[in-house]
Amino acid sequence: MRILYEGAIFQILRCGGVARYFSELIDHLPEMFEPIVLGPNAEATRLNNRSLQYISVQTEPPVSWLRKWTRDRLQRQIAQRFDSVEAEIEHWTYYGGLCRRPIRHGNRPLVVTVLDFIHEAYPSLDPSGKHVAMKTEAIKLADHLACISQSTYDELCERFPEARSKASIVPLGTSLGDTTAAPIPTALQNSPYILFVGRRNNYKNFQVVWEAWNRIADRRPKHAKLAIVGPPMKRREATALGFQNDSAAVLVPNASDEVLRGLYEHANAFVFPSKAEGFGLPSLEAMCAGTPVLVSDLPVMHEVVGDAGYFFDPENVESVAEMMLASLEGQLPDRDATVAAAKDRASTFSWRATAERMAEVYLEVSLEALRKPTPRVSTRCYVSSSTPSDAERSRERLPSL
Repeated sequence: MRILYEGAIFQILRCGGVARYFSELIDHLPEMFEPIVLGPNAEATRLNNRSLQYISVQTEPPVSWLRKWTRDRLQRQIAQRFDSVEAEIEHWTYYGGLCRRPIRHGNRPLVVTVLDFIHEAYPSLDPSGKHVAMKTEAIKLADHLACISQSTYDELCERFPEARSKASIVPLGTSLGDTTAAPIPTALQNSPYILFVGRRNNYKNFQVVWEAWNRIADRRPKHAKLAIVGPPMKRREATALGFQNDSAAVLVPNASDEVLRGLYEHANAFVFPSKAEGFGLPSLEAMCAGTPVLVSDLPVMHEVVGDAGYFFDPENVESVAEMMLASLEGQLPDRDATVAAAKDRASTFSWRATAERMAEVYLEVSLEALRKPTPRVSTRCYVSSSTPSDAERSRERLPSL
C-alpha cells in the first residue's frame, strides 16, 4: 500500500519534535507499506526506509525577497506534483502544506495527525488566529485523525464531538533507547545537576524552574548545576531572567541526540514544568535513560509517566524547588524503584509500535474508502496571507511533543 506524505513539516522544522515523529513513523512502517514523501530539496537524507520514494520540489525562490511574488506559482506546482502521484492514502505532516499552501481534500482518503490544542489554550501564541483556523479546517476535512495521546483525543472530542467517530489514538515512541551516549560538556562533569530540555517560552514554564533554582541557591550542594538544553538564549531573554552562563547554570544549545542521551544518563533528575502538552516526549526520553522525572501534574503526563515519576503543581515554585533540592541531595523517595519502573514503562513506548498502530489506521481508512468508492472533488480551504518570515514563525508555533 502506497502512503503519500505531504512533507511540510520537513520544511518548517529541521530536526526534533514533529519532524522526528514523522521521520520515525516512516522509517518503521511495516514492509507492506511503500512511503512516498513529497518534500523540500535535500531532505531525503533524514529518512531511512528502504522502500522510500522521495520526491523533491522547490519550496523557496532563488532569493528570499521574491518569496511573496512567487508563492502562488510554487503552490500550484507543488499541488500539481502532489496530485499526480499514485497512492492509496495521503497523510499530511502538518495542518497546512509545503510553501504555506492550504490543506485540501483530493481524490484520496486524507489522514491528519492532531498534536495538541495548546494554541487554543494560549491564544497569545496565535494572535491572528490563523493557526487555529488552519487546524480546524484540517480536522474537518480529514477522513481520519490520529491523536498522539489519550488527552489529545479527549480534547478533540470535546471541541469537535462530530470527529469522535473518525479519530484514533496513536501514541509516540522514543528515539534515544538505542542511542550511544556522548561525553557531556566539561562544565557539567563531576557535578550533580538538574536537567531541563526544550523551548523556554510561554506554556513551557521555564520561569518556574529558574525561580525555583534561585530559591535554593543557599541550600543546594556547592557544585550543583542547572543544565538547560534548548535554543540559544537571546540577550533580551537573558536580561529578563538575570541569566549568566556561569558555573551554576549551563546552557547547552541544540544538543545532538548522543549528547542529550549522555545528559539524561548523568542528571540527578529531569524537570518538566510545562503547563500543557500533547504528549511530553522529553519525559519519556528521560525515563528511558534511567533518570528520575519531575513533571507537571497534568493528565497527559500521568498518561505517559504513570506512577513512575514525581509530580508537582506547575504553578508552585516552592514545590518545584524542594523537589529539585531533594534530587540533588539524593533524597527522592523510593528513587531506585521509581527509576526501574520508569525504564520498564518507557520500553512499552516504541516507534515500531507507533508505526504498527498507524498501519492499522491506514488499513481501516483504506477499507472505509472501498465502501465509499465515489471520489471526492478537490476542495480548497483556509487561505492564509503570508509574510517573508512565515517559515520562521511557523517553527515558533510548532509544538515540541
